[in-house]
Amino acid sequence: MELESVTLKLPRDLLSGAQRVASAREVTIGHMVRQLLKREVARQLTANRSEATDERLLAALQALLGRDLAEAEDWDDLAARLRPHGYDMREVNGGVALYKTSCGTRVCKGSELGFSYAILCRRFGADMPAHPMKSPSAGIMPAGNIDPIRHKSFCEHIMAARNWPDLINRLACEGIELRLLGTALGLHNAATGRHLCNSADVGAVYDDLVRRFGCRLPSDPLAYKTSQTALTPQE
Repeated sequence: MELESVTLKLPRDLLSGAQRVASAREVTIGHMVRQLLKREVARQLTANRSEATDERLLAALQALLGRDLAEAEDWDDLAARLRPHGYDMREVNGGVALYKTSCGTRVCKGSELGFSYAILCRRFGADMPAHPMKSPSAGIMPAGNIDPIRHKSFCEHIMAARNWPDLINRLACEGIELRLLGTALGLHNAATGRHLCNSADVGAVYDDLVRRFGCRLPSDPLAYKTSQTALTPQE
């Protein structure tokens, strides 16, 4: 890939921070900038996709699922018909929406496919059964559903990190942020907030990382309490 030279002016403190992060990751600042720009451009292009693209997606879904949606006899039958295609229908804010079963991504509203919640309820003679919920610590998307390249990358970052700032910086360069989920530690897409997996799925449970780094995650409320206890003079 041919690269073009670009002059970039940065505040001194930002440049200094970028140099520390790059040094910790053993990459150049230029590499970091290219990766961050690549992700942001891809995100913006996806967010600003044209209406024509949406219409093509709906047309494809209608061709794939239209017969099953039209012939399903009840909610269980509909779920059974959608499952082999990798989709499921869920109740959302008084309506229904189509989701990808593998990752929990919302695809479109049922009404956009011509089958609103009201239509389906009248046809099936019953409201939609509640969708089974998962506990926060269990993780919304297990590691088995993360693509192998990303799974390997997360594992490598967790195993190589020397402390919390190092791990946070490594993941930030991948567009990932850490969030506490009860007693577990989740990896989330920084741009969308979507939960991808837990740290336990890609290398270490939260308690193991606390022991390894010698302290809790900086954003953990217990981290402040622990530091305050350590600073309190002993009688």
